[in-house]
Amino acid sequence: MRHRKKSCRGQTVIEFTLVGIPMIFVLISTFEMARGMWLYTTLAAAMKDGARFAIVHGHDCAVPPNSCAVQIRDIANRIAFYGVGLIPADMQNVTFRTSTRTITCPTLRDCLQAGVLGDTYWPSSAPGAQPPDPGGVRRMALEIGGQYPFQSAIAMFWPGAGRGMTFGTVMLWASSRESIQY
Repeated sequence: MRHRKKSCRGQTVIEFTLVGIPMIFVLISTFEMARGMWLYTTLAAAMKDGARFAIVHGHDCAVPPNSCAVQIRDIANRIAFYGVGLIPADMQNVTFRTSTRTITCPTLRDCLQAGVLGDTYWPSSAPGAQPPDPGGVRRMALEIGGQYPFQSAIAMFWPGAGRGMTFGTVMLWASSRESIQY
């Protein structure tokens, strides 16, 4: 009986090595996939809300006596507010597009700042100014899109990972297309 116990002693360590380590990797992989899906879903929802905010601030907002025209930074604030957990400095190539005009900010943070890009009125012209295409702006499609980088933490478990190792970043892209309502 004693002889049998001694011969089984090392089996527990070997079984854990064969089963436990791959299961830990599967568990971490599941969390990383969920994190990537969460980032994409949050990015898509933020772009959708930014587009919905823009469609109700279209052509009629620039026509006097209305004063509801919005600037790029107003829409960017809306995107940043609904992009919970997304860092504005990391969101890249934020594009505001209609059939007649395209504005691209290198990062969402650039859109949030006052200056040339942030102070630009979009999708309408400035309040009281002549619209770029009178009568043709209503029902015009607009699109807002952007990219967000995703780098998985699983890379640290890859063989050879350590100092000096760089791993690829997956750029998650989301956009929303809506028609101007007013």
